Amino acid sequence: MTNAIQAIPDFFAQVYGYREYLKQSVQRDLKNKYKRSMLGYLWTMFHPLAMMGVLAVVFSHIMQIAMKDYAVFLFAGLLPWNYFSSTVMMSLGSIRANARLFSQMPLPKYLFILSITFSNLFNLLVALIPLILIMLILGRPIPLTALAFPIVLMPLFCVVVGVSLILATSNVFFNDTLHLTEVAMSMLYFMSPILYDRSNLPEHVVQYLVLNPLFCQIEFFRGLFYLGELPDLTTYLINAGGSLLILLIGLVVFRSSEDKFLYFV
Repeated sequence: MTNAIQAIPDFFAQVYGYREYLKQSVQRDLKNKYKRSMLGYLWTMFHPLAMMGVLAVVFSHIMQIAMKDYAVFLFAGLLPWNYFSSTVMMSLGSIRANARLFSQMPLPKYLFILSITFSNLFNLLVALIPLILIMLILGRPIPLTALAFPIVLMPLFCVVVGVSLILATSNVFFNDTLHLTEVAMSMLYFMSPILYDRSNLPEHVVQYLVLNPLFCQIEFFRGLFYLGELPDLTTYLINAGGSLLILLIGLVVFRSSEDKFLYFV
């Protein structure tokens, strides 16, 4: 039990210890991703902006959702979701893709997943720019609570890494993991408060949906940028504890299986 709990401080210590490797890896990934693109990093802003535009038109006009500045409401919910879903899906094949490097580089194997996590974290930070621009265009003031962004980012980061570790490990041993994850992501999207607010749902439904690890994460983001509210302290601490638990499970699952990776990839 003590060794399992020690996994979390060891994890963050190794993240700091390998910070230069992660920095170079993220830079390389971003350069490779955009090197043949005329717009380059601007696509990082245009992609969520385009998605938000389509959904905002559909739900605010066609579906007649009466909500002030629905575009801001929607965008604030899409940002954490896009970070989670893109990282998890990209991490699924990371172990197989880097199998040849395991014996060549004496690095913790989960650094390959962390590289993806930090690359998408950069995309998340860049995507905040169009969110702020939309708020300014709509005449909506930027709330001071937006400065608390790093505070709500930490539990989201833990959830993203934990889930990515679990599914990347599963994908090494079970080929069906990819297909099951795609189905689960589609379900999770509609179980998360991206398109709607919890007030639009019956209370007996909400009490089950909040078990979704992304439910409160999305509400935290929306509270900072749309409502101008900080998370309730009790809710935040419970959520942070649950996020650390997910990270711990991911680390334990990954570390207990990593010695077998070479036999299955």
